[in-house]
Amino acid sequence: MRTNIFLLALAGVMLSACFDDKGNYSYSQINDVTIGQKGFDGDTVYLLRSDVDDLKISPELSYREGQESAGGYSYEWVAVSSNKHVGQRTQLGTDRNLDYKVKLKADDYHLFFKVTDLATGIVYSRQATLKVNNLYTRGWILTGKDQSGNMVVDMLSISRDTLHLTDILANKGLALKQPIMVWTDNSPESYENQVYVCTENGTYRYGREDLDNPQELTIFDPDIKGYRHSIVMHDIQKISNKPALFLADKYAYALNSLNEGEFGTPVSYYLQSNGYDYFTPAPGIACNHTGEDNSAAAIEQYVVYNSRDRVFCNLRAMGTSMNNLADSDTDEPFSWDTKKDFTTGGLTFVANVNSLYSGGQTATILYDPIGGKRYIYTYTITRQSGVATKGKRYEIPLTAPGFYQARLFSLTTKQGYLIYAEGNHLYGYNFRNGKDPVLLCTFDGTATAIFNDIVTDEKQNDCFYVATYSDGASNQRGGKFYKFAVTDTADKIKVSQKHVWKGFPEIVNISYKNF
Repeated sequence: MRTNIFLLALAGVMLSACFDDKGNYSYSQINDVTIGQKGFDGDTVYLLRSDVDDLKISPELSYREGQESAGGYSYEWVAVSSNKHVGQRTQLGTDRNLDYKVKLKADDYHLFFKVTDLATGIVYSRQATLKVNNLYTRGWILTGKDQSGNMVVDMLSISRDTLHLTDILANKGLALKQPIMVWTDNSPESYENQVYVCTENGTYRYGREDLDNPQELTIFDPDIKGYRHSIVMHDIQKISNKPALFLADKYAYALNSLNEGEFGTPVSYYLQSNGYDYFTPAPGIACNHTGEDNSAAAIEQYVVYNSRDRVFCNLRAMGTSMNNLADSDTDEPFSWDTKKDFTTGGLTFVANVNSLYSGGQTATILYDPIGGKRYIYTYTITRQSGVATKGKRYEIPLTAPGFYQARLFSLTTKQGYLIYAEGNHLYGYNFRNGKDPVLLCTFDGTATAIFNDIVTDEKQNDCFYVATYSDGASNQRGGKFYKFAVTDTADKIKVSQKHVWKGFPEIVNISYKNF
C-alpha cells in the first residue's frame, strides 16, 4: 500500500513538472496590471436610459513595475446581455477611459473592462452591472381619452427618474378612438415582445420596446375562411412565462410559444361527443399570481364565468378546451353552477378581482337579476389541474353605500378587504365579517379607474392606485393619479395617500409595463 502511494506521488510530481515547463521559455518580468475598484465596486449598478444618458468611467490602473510596459496595452469595454438576449455582446469602446453615449437596447448587462498586455498577451479584467432602460421600459401606462373619444395614452415612466410622458402614441401612425386598455406582456421570455392597444373598434399590436410599428390584430375565422378585423379585447391575463389568455369578441384564446403569438382556434368551448360546444365567457379572467416570480411555482390555469350557462369553468395548463369546475359535495358553501343555488336562472357577471390575499384568492362579483342582490364569491385557483378551492359566498345588503353602482374594485393583500370606488367616493369593505363599508376618501373628481398592485416590485406592500377626472380643465387634462398604501388591521380598514400626480386625460385603464 505504501509503495502505491509513493508511485502516485511521484507521478503527480512528474505531471506537475510537465505542466510547469510547458510552452513558455521567456524569463522576462511580467508587468502585472491591477484594475482598481473605482467604478467596479461589487455593489455598483449603473442605471441608464438609452438615448438619454452617457456612461463615463475612468478606471484606476497600477502596474507592478511602476510604469506601463514598453509594448503597451489595448483596452476594450464590452456589454454582454444577461436577461433578454443572454450572451449577446456589444462593444462600447476601445479607449482606456469609457465615454459612451448609451445606445444599448433596454436589458440587463454585464459590463467587462479588459486590459491586454500586448507584449505578453495576458488579459486583465473587471466587471460591473448595467441596467438599461428606455423611456418606455418601466412604468404606468395610463390609457385615457379626450372629450371627443380620441385615445390619449400617457405614461408615468419610472425607468430611472419619475417622468410624466404625454400622448406617447400620438406620432406612432394611428389615430385611435374609444379606448379600452393597453396591455404589456411583462415576461422577459416573451415570444412576441408586443404591446396590445385595445379599443372598441379594434386591437393593435405595437413593438414593446419603442411602442412603434402598429399592426392591426386579425384572427382567422374558419367559418368565413378568412380573417376577422375590428377585434374587441375585453381582458388579458398572463402568469409569468406561461400561456396568456385573451378574451376577444365573444371568445377566449390561449397564446403561447407553440403558436408564436398567432390566434388560432378559440378555447372557450366544451368538447362534446358530437363536436365543439362554444360559449361566451364573461369579460373577466380569474387567475392566481402568487409564485409567478419562479416559473416552476407559477399556477398555470385560468377560471372564467360562462355567461350562457352561468357556471364557473376553467382552462387547464396547456389546455385547448374548457371544463366546468366540479362540486365535491352538497355541504359546500356554494355550487360552481349558480343555477343550482338560484333556480330562477343563475347569476350574471359583474367583475373579477384577483389578489395576493390568502394564497392568491379571487373575488368574483355576481348579480341576481330576479332578486336584485349582488354576491361575492371567493375562491383560490390551485396548482392541481382543474381545481379551485372554494371560500365563501357573501350576500351584499342593498344598503351598502355605492356598492350596487360600483364597477371599480380592488382587494387588499393582508386582510382581504374589498376596496371600491363609486362617483367621487372611495370605500373599504370588510364584507367577510358583515361590517358596513367605511368611507376612506372623497376625491375632488370622479373615480374612473383602479389598479390592484399584484404585479410590480412593490406587490407585497399592499398598494393600489386610483385615477380620477374633473371636467373644466382648458386642456382636457383634469385627471389625477393616486397611489395608496393599505395599513389595515384585523378590525380596521385604513389607507394612506402616498402620491398624487396631476395633468392627465380621463383615464379609463391603468396597467404596468416592466420591459
